Amino acid sequence: MTNKPSNRKNSPQKSTSSGLFEDMLNSYREGYENKEHSTSAKKEVWEAIQHHIQSTDESPQTVLTRKPFTVYKLPIATLFRYAAVFLVGILGWWALYGTFIEEKSVNLLAESSHQIKMVYLEDGSQVQLRPYSQLYNIPSTANDQHYKLEGEAYFQVAKQNDGEFIVDAGEGQIRVLGTAFNVRSYANETQVFLEEGKITLEVLSSSDSISTLPNEYQKPGLLEPQSSATIQKGVIIIKENDSNASHIDWMESSLYVTGTPFKSLINELSHHYNIAVKITQPPAKNFANGSLVLGDLEQTLTNFSLLFNGEFLKKSNREYEFVGID
Repeated sequence: MTNKPSNRKNSPQKSTSSGLFEDMLNSYREGYENKEHSTSAKKEVWEAIQHHIQSTDESPQTVLTRKPFTVYKLPIATLFRYAAVFLVGILGWWALYGTFIEEKSVNLLAESSHQIKMVYLEDGSQVQLRPYSQLYNIPSTANDQHYKLEGEAYFQVAKQNDGEFIVDAGEGQIRVLGTAFNVRSYANETQVFLEEGKITLEVLSSSDSISTLPNEYQKPGLLEPQSSATIQKGVIIIKENDSNASHIDWMESSLYVTGTPFKSLINELSHHYNIAVKITQPPAKNFANGSLVLGDLEQTLTNFSLLFNGEFLKKSNREYEFVGID
């Protein structure tokens, strides 16, 4: 007998059936070779073989089918809404995370209200904070004493045996070893006056305008005693042989106005009293000679008006308007 080969692949079920089929063939062969078997026994073996072949041919096959991929089309407006929600979530996370990092890296050390406040640092240095100023501590992995100032303060720095004393103020960074200096930072301007010792002053890399400046404007400046420096828009301007009268007068509760532009004096008054001043009409003269006592707010503004021939109009509790008189 010649068996026709099957086109189906072998499976565990087919392998078991093949073993049974071989057993039946052996039995059939033995039935012919053994003359003691009867004709009925041979017939039973042959029927068993036919039944096996028939059941194998009719065995069900497993057919794997792939479900068609369904594409869902969303309206453009819906897609934009989903994108907007996702973007807002990302920006919110970034803002919270950035705030958390900032709070972890800069710690408020001291702040003043309407009066001058004296702050004593761990290394023996002393800081006098002008009214409405804040001093922050910036943790450092080195032995440096690193601080950040918002407002104005007078520093008396103890001699540093190991590490540096560093102050970030507005656009500038000050590095000292042991000295006394005054620094103010408001109205997008940083001013430093050195009373004694030596300091280096450089523009902070975080300044928005530093990348657009030539290299000669980005070099650190060295200040000698009785000299001052101004940093504005990433540029350092040093003034030698400057008088301390216009820089540390606030420590004596006075305002020295000689040689100082009107707008700069308004900025100083605004910070000292924590008020907002709008200049509707500037005065006829930009400079005046003399000094003012920084006492009661209303009395100070009255004296300032007489000095520059103008008047302050009160708009709200902390808002004023200056109008020059021709």
